[in-house]
Amino acid sequence: MTIIQVIINSVIRASELALLSLGLTIVYDILKFANFAHTEFAVIGVYLAFFLNVALGVPIIPAALISSIATGLFSILIDRAVFKRMRNSNGIIIMVTSMGVAIALRNTVRAIWGADARNYAVPLQKPIVTAWFRITPLQIWIIVIGALAMVVFYLLLHYTKLGKAMRASSDNPELAQASGIATEKIITYVWFIAVSFASLGGILIGMETYILPYMGFAIIIPVFCATIMGGIGNPYGAMLGALVLGFAENFGLYINFGNVINVGGLLPFSRDVFIPTGYKPAISFIMLIIVLLIRPRGILGKKKEG
Repeated sequence: MTIIQVIINSVIRASELALLSLGLTIVYDILKFANFAHTEFAVIGVYLAFFLNVALGVPIIPAALISSIATGLFSILIDRAVFKRMRNSNGIIIMVTSMGVAIALRNTVRAIWGADARNYAVPLQKPIVTAWFRITPLQIWIIVIGALAMVVFYLLLHYTKLGKAMRASSDNPELAQASGIATEKIITYVWFIAVSFASLGGILIGMETYILPYMGFAIIIPVFCATIMGGIGNPYGAMLGALVLGFAENFGLYINFGNVINVGGLLPFSRDVFIPTGYKPAISFIMLIIVLLIRPRGILGKKKEG
């Protein structure tokens, strides 16, 4: 594998993680709790897209868009039924509640669709192959969709009334409410945007690999690591954290640590040492620990006042 291929794989991974991390961080920014059900909401969208695409024969692009919107609306219902009743509760209590919601969603998906791995009805695509890299049209679209989603979110945050209200509610909820901003309405929009983005990210992962009821549990570690690493509560930090983590994971598997151990041939150590792919989540934790030791609030985290 060439270094160009590793870079391409890193960007693809970052594009997928950024969509999930972005939603997680804006929910935390507004509601001040770590939502452990976030990736399970994404799995709901993944399986809705599967139902539309495979069972009903809807092409994958409209299936992905419809399911992302539907999942966003579903998250609003869950917020109304569960989280709205706990607005004034301690963040730890709401976090534990989100774990319960996550377990319920995961097992509901398993009960409906079973535990077997499934695939979307996407035709096989001829990859673009060169001497330096190999990439499929789907992977190109993953990068493009990830980049477009980031641009759309930036424009939403800075050039719309909703975005300005979201930032005001994040900075000072009491003052925002006193200024006439309907914070509950803003929370509704936040849930919809966060979960719709997460659903789209989950669908992209499923299109590139396969889908399982447990995929939400499998990706929650890198999603949380990217979010915390970038600075939880900061949407741009979530994007940067996803990029850093994507590169760390792929370069961590690419580097021959045998060359590191023997200091470029100075020591008598001749074995090749590579990190097994099964230890990929460990790379996420190691990177998170390194960043937090150097910068405890994350790369772009806000400094607490007082």
